[in-house]
Amino acid sequence: MTDPATDPTTDPTTDPTTDPTKDSIKVGLPRLSLRASARDQLAFIGSSLLLLLGLVASSAVRSEAKALPSGRSFQITPGKGEVEVINQIGTIRVVSSDAKPDRISVIAKRLGGDSAIAALQGPTGKVTVEVSGRGTVEIELVVPTAVRLDLLTYKGDISVSNHRGQVRARIASDGDIYFTDLRSSNVEGRCHYGNVHFSGRPVGEGDYLLKSFSGQIDIRFPTSADFKLLASTHEGGLDLRDFPLRYDRRMRDIVEAVAGVGRSKVCLQTQEGNIRLQRLL
Repeated sequence: MTDPATDPTTDPTTDPTTDPTKDSIKVGLPRLSLRASARDQLAFIGSSLLLLLGLVASSAVRSEAKALPSGRSFQITPGKGEVEVINQIGTIRVVSSDAKPDRISVIAKRLGGDSAIAALQGPTGKVTVEVSGRGTVEIELVVPTAVRLDLLTYKGDISVSNHRGQVRARIASDGDIYFTDLRSSNVEGRCHYGNVHFSGRPVGEGDYLLKSFSGQIDIRFPTSADFKLLASTHEGGLDLRDFPLRYDRRMRDIVEAVAGVGRSKVCLQTQEGNIRLQRLL
């Protein structure tokens, strides 16, 4: 007979009920003795049912907790900072404000599925938010206006408002990009099946690249905007009539033109969608 003290199957360190790598919870129920009275058996069954009901209730609480929003805050040097966000399925929304110039706030909410959210700050001060798994997650950032933004989601919308730092936004499949009231000198927006919307003013010798494969590109600049434009579409149309431009090259699918003296560079590209440039009122 094997000694229970030395039998590895009785060692609590190898017991699957204590192994943190196991997802399921196993409840060990002691065997009923044949000599136990009916009253003892009923008491045992009752306590076992209470234990199982407690486990079910605990599991329900944990499932509900996954749907609750969670947030973190990171301290940065005023006037500096960088944020990178990598989402799988879900929106990324950035609100810029200098009310707290030394603080970046991240709020992430799971809407369904199974996903893990990591929000960390590296030794250089860069904040990284990354979602893994197949669940849907909404991410909202509140950042100072000068922070550099690098945003990626595979499916979902991206919106950035009232920002003046460098912005890079990418959507790998479905989703639209919204840039609202931007004052940044460096903006890149790329999506595949979605649309790109931009409202703001080109700044200095800025660089602006807005690109979609099959979506529309809709731009709104003030009449006094100063930029050089390159706009091209393969199967869509170009609607630039609302804006005062001097044309260097004007064809059905490609236009090169200048507003002002052409300090900033604005490149608009789409394969199957339309491009529209309008005056910002």
